[in-house]
Amino acid sequence: MTNELDERAGAIEQIVALARRHQLSAAEITSALGEQPFVQAPADSRVRGALIPVLGYLGGTFVFAGIGVFVALQWANLNSSARVVVTLGSGLAAFLLAMLAAREARFEKATTPLTLIAAALEPTGMLVAFSEFGTGGDWRLASLATTGAMAVQFGGAFRTLRRSTPLLLTVVFATLFWWTAFDLVEMDEEVMALCLGAGLLLAAVGIDRTRHRDITPVIYFFGAIAFLYGLFDIVESTVIEIAFLAVAAAFVYLAALLKSRTLLFVSTIAILAYTGYYTGEHFADSVGWPLALIAFGIVMIGLSALAFRIDRNYVRPAG
Repeated sequence: MTNELDERAGAIEQIVALARRHQLSAAEITSALGEQPFVQAPADSRVRGALIPVLGYLGGTFVFAGIGVFVALQWANLNSSARVVVTLGSGLAAFLLAMLAAREARFEKATTPLTLIAAALEPTGMLVAFSEFGTGGDWRLASLATTGAMAVQFGGAFRTLRRSTPLLLTVVFATLFWWTAFDLVEMDEEVMALCLGAGLLLAAVGIDRTRHRDITPVIYFFGAIAFLYGLFDIVESTVIEIAFLAVAAAFVYLAALLKSRTLLFVSTIAILAYTGYYTGEHFADSVGWPLALIAFGIVMIGLSALAFRIDRNYVRPAG
């Protein structure tokens, strides 16, 4: 062991002597060895690195807010063409800038904010154009054209960029499109909610199997709420009303299967809400109302414990 240490010390001395003789720097030696020197960034550099993007986001937010306030104040003084230009034109410009920013690594972080700005301004501008240059008619036709065009646009953007934000916006505008279409054919509200909720849930399940799964919680949330709302309206005060509780319980199982905390939360709230509704409907005027309240409280505690156990044993390990 001693001989090995002596040999290592002798080798280091020879390396140092050769480095001094040929005027080699430590960086050159490290580069020749194929290693990168570790340099810890100073604290002030890290602070500046975090402060610069924050200031950039805040600055962009205030600029956008200022433009919005200016347009709102001058809206009455603008003619029809100017109103379309400042809304639809700005939205198209933001969308084109987002597409360009996604292709440049330096501006990649600006892609999402620009996409969201385009998603807000473009449909607004299209509706303004219909309002200013249209000849009247059913507003749902204008909404159908607007949401359909936006769904196609962001669907194409997702196909090109493969980013989560255009995919989420595609789902949003496609949902609004079908909601408008169902409303045009005078579909019942509860059936509409049931169909749209089922579509959102199926879309979330499909997206959950891709690398874009970070957007599925919001889709699960609105999809489950719409589906359960429509189902409750259909079965309320019927002989199969208890089926709602069975479906909500099935959603708990589905949440554990899909590892979705959002779905677990919505289904648990649905079970608690239905239990409270059923108790109030059938036990409100009875002598056993206090006992029913106690029983309802016990059920709530039991369900909350069950939901926590499912989250701990099945959902959280996947996360």
